[in-house]
Amino acid sequence: MTYNSAHSRKVASNAWFRVFMSAVLCLLLFPVLLLCPGCRKPPDLGACTRIEVHYKIGALDYFIPDTGGQNRLLSEEERRSVKSFDTWTVTDQQLIKAFAYDVSQGTYSGKLRGGAESPGGVDIFCWRGEKRLASFTVYTMGIVTADKNTFRYSPGMPDLAILAPPAVKPLEARCKCAWNLSKLLFKGLKYRPGRLYPDPNRWCDEIVEFLRSRKIYYSYLKDTTGYLRSDASIARMFACPSIHVSTVASDAHANLAKQKVLIWRSDYAMNPHCGKESPGDTVFLFESKPGWNQHGGSELFTFDNHDPKGGCVLLNDGTVNFIRTREELQQLRWK
Repeated sequence: MTYNSAHSRKVASNAWFRVFMSAVLCLLLFPVLLLCPGCRKPPDLGACTRIEVHYKIGALDYFIPDTGGQNRLLSEEERRSVKSFDTWTVTDQQLIKAFAYDVSQGTYSGKLRGGAESPGGVDIFCWRGEKRLASFTVYTMGIVTADKNTFRYSPGMPDLAILAPPAVKPLEARCKCAWNLSKLLFKGLKYRPGRLYPDPNRWCDEIVEFLRSRKIYYSYLKDTTGYLRSDASIARMFACPSIHVSTVASDAHANLAKQKVLIWRSDYAMNPHCGKESPGDTVFLFESKPGWNQHGGSELFTFDNHDPKGGCVLLNDGTVNFIRTREELQQLRWK
């Protein structure tokens, strides 16, 4: 009896020791697990069959963030159409799968701390039937989950363009086309040395030469300088997004950027009659068939780059309008 009693006490003592050591180990590992970036995973959307998308600032301001552009480039009916997608549902399983993959690539970066969340995020709610599987908000810096965990991503991920309403995409491309024309003026012409109005026979070449010459100073890299823009980024300024659609949803010009040898082609032409003394409503740059250094009048204008049909014109005062009919085209000032 004495042996059995001693043996039982020893076994019990060993069991309690193991429990005690397990508890100590858990206490020691808890802070590591809490802080370890690799120990927390992004939301798993593998079982998701339906995604609800909510644009917190409204779909119109999200896709076309320029109020002036909203009014000049979109009709009232088109603005109402975009607004109708403030909240919308995605059920296409291929799109959900692609978005789920993007979300899975995040790296944990801790809890969200201090300050209010940006109002510009997009709320994502993932469902399977009536069961909500996950909810989080996508910002430019990554995502924030419902319990305030944050995950960082490579630039362009997760790609919200995957979930964009198809009806909005051509209108967004139209506005990006208008922004390209503005870039050609305000980044390629307005601030270059010499006159604003280039030689019509070389206007594309002059923009490229100027942008290629611009350098940026990196003080944190010990007086290192580098070029402000790559040739690929310059080439994209001459490309209408509506007719250069990439298979990569996040970059409408990704194929163009990846070409080993860039094809210098412009979807825009210059009105050679627009000069310093021309009225502000004179056409300066406008959409045309593809070419390079093209210049001329309304005969070069094209309605075929967009759906619905129409084309963008940049006026001498910097305003960009969208022209839908030949009647509107004829009313423009060309000389």
